[in-house]
Amino acid sequence: MWPSQGVSLPKEMQLLQNRFSAILYTLNSNPKVAQFMETPVGRYLDGHPFFVLVLLVFGAMATVPIGLFMTFAITTFITASIGFVFLEGFLLSLGGIALLCVLCGLAIIAFAVSAILGAFYITATNVLNYYYSQRSSTTKQDPAGSPSRPDPDSSPVSPEPQKPKGQ
Repeated sequence: MWPSQGVSLPKEMQLLQNRFSAILYTLNSNPKVAQFMETPVGRYLDGHPFFVLVLLVFGAMATVPIGLFMTFAITTFITASIGFVFLEGFLLSLGGIALLCVLCGLAIIAFAVSAILGAFYITATNVLNYYYSQRSSTTKQDPAGSPSRPDPDSSPVSPEPQKPKGQ
């Protein structure tokens, strides 16, 4: 307020000084502040009020950039963590689908190999049975076409093929 408004400057200054003194008294009467002021750092700051003002202004001005940086760092960390979780989930899903495809392919191949081996077994069994049945029927008949007497020592179906004579 300027003198042209009818209020004197010294009264306002004195009122401001009284308020400031009351705040300082409240701070100094706090036991933690009183204990800090008894330390060497507290005594140094008490003897250098301009340095205290510089620290106070610096601390007040640094809160906004530090707060913005911390907000950025926390947001980046959270975003990266969520992205990592989604990426891991996506990669695990992709791997699971690939594993499922490989296992289905193996099942199809195993079925095909089993079918081929089964067909081979059945075919080989029938061919061998047919071969031995033809062989045993030719040994039972002589070249003239009359049935010959079976040899009592030989079984009707021999497990091993007999080698032809002369080889």
